[in-house]
Amino acid sequence: FGVFDTFISEYDRSMSLLEESCRENLAFANIVKTFEKRSPEKAEVPLNHQLLQVIVRVLQYRMLLTDYLNNLSPDSKEYEDTQAALVIVSEVADQANDNLRQGENLLRLVHIEYSVRGKRDLLKPGRIFVKEGTLMKVSRKSRQPRHLFLMNDIMLYTYPQQDGKYRLKNTLSLSGMKVSKPVLDNVLNCLKIEVSDITITLSASSVVEREDWFHTLSRAIADHAAGLCTFGGPCSEVRKAREKLWMALGEAAPVLVPVSHAMMCMNCTSDFSLTLRRHHCNACGKVVCRACSRNRYPLKYLKDRVAKVCDHCHAELRKRGSVSAAWGSSSPRTHRASRPLSAVFQSLQPPSLWKSRKSSSALNQVSLTVEGATMSGSLQRRKKSKRKWKRLWFLLKDKVLYTFTAREDKVATESLPLQCFTVKLTERPEGEESNTFHLYHKKTLYYTFRADDPQTARRWVNAMEEATVL
Repeated sequence: FGVFDTFISEYDRSMSLLEESCRENLAFANIVKTFEKRSPEKAEVPLNHQLLQVIVRVLQYRMLLTDYLNNLSPDSKEYEDTQAALVIVSEVADQANDNLRQGENLLRLVHIEYSVRGKRDLLKPGRIFVKEGTLMKVSRKSRQPRHLFLMNDIMLYTYPQQDGKYRLKNTLSLSGMKVSKPVLDNVLNCLKIEVSDITITLSASSVVEREDWFHTLSRAIADHAAGLCTFGGPCSEVRKAREKLWMALGEAAPVLVPVSHAMMCMNCTSDFSLTLRRHHCNACGKVVCRACSRNRYPLKYLKDRVAKVCDHCHAELRKRGSVSAAWGSSSPRTHRASRPLSAVFQSLQPPSLWKSRKSSSALNQVSLTVEGATMSGSLQRRKKSKRKWKRLWFLLKDKVLYTFTAREDKVATESLPLQCFTVKLTERPEGEESNTFHLYHKKTLYYTFRADDPQTARRWVNAMEEATVL
């Protein structure tokens, strides 16, 4: 699997070279076009999408191995070998999440395709995951749960099954879709979705949830109608232009995500509140929190004026080296002098203070609704070879640790059986308690976790220790 590391790390660069070569060399572009027409499938599949399938297979291997391991007895001869194979495949899959520009989106789509029975070929060039959640279907006789997966061109209408997966009922196109908020007797927080000859009436658990779905759906439908999310149709050139926008990061003004559409930071998923304010990244247009937007960088479309950017864009811009000579040659003293006073005060406050702020009451509500779970909650996690912490939502159930990007998600991005792992608290001087702990596999550090306080860390360690026993 070592060859996948190089393939994944160089994928974005290779695709950029492929696009540039096709644009500058007509003969080469014709050869690529001929190759794409020879695809075993009836439809013409772009070369970059065919190459992406190599990475998709690795992500699928991890899910297959996880399911296989969950169904193996710990006494089986294959158990340890399967667990070791899962560790290797997971490391390669993590490379895709870390190194690809659309790694997190790709991972999410692969997991949805794997979790929804009856849906194939979910991965399409340019398709982006937007939102998911469970609403109640309104009918005359009863209320039934329906789980929605919203992408930027379609919505999967499914119902949950007992094994944690979903059965597809319908694939709804955003083309011609209408969404409204009808007022019905004896039904609260209604949301009505109409497309073609299908009409679905749903009920949300609260006004806030209904409004969030209404605005998110309305924005996705409007963007799709404007041709911003169309695939393979007459507006495909617009889609290609949007894909090139990332290639020209900092060189063109981004489309700003409306502040009202963001309930949480689009980088670290921290909930916005009166104290945790919203900030726009001037490079990609995302709405992020204060801790994720402390960096500033000169942007070409602003004539190299220094502007606030999110952590992801800052890392990408630095990697590309798209910095002007004036910025590169000027001294740090000059940069500090040109910064506004508010930015100076922000730099004096530790980012961890802001990233650790979560709505504890909301988290407790979620944990109480999970049946059969040993423990669930928010932790910061760091991989063995990384320095950056990432806040995620974790659920420990049946000796398996499930990882979610946010607490609202219904499909886990990772699942890790804890048998044969060991967990240890970070050692501290006598009299001091630690809020960090480590997960080891055969004496090799796998993950490091950080809780909000030592008491929470101790509870997680105790729960994980019980789960590691065969």
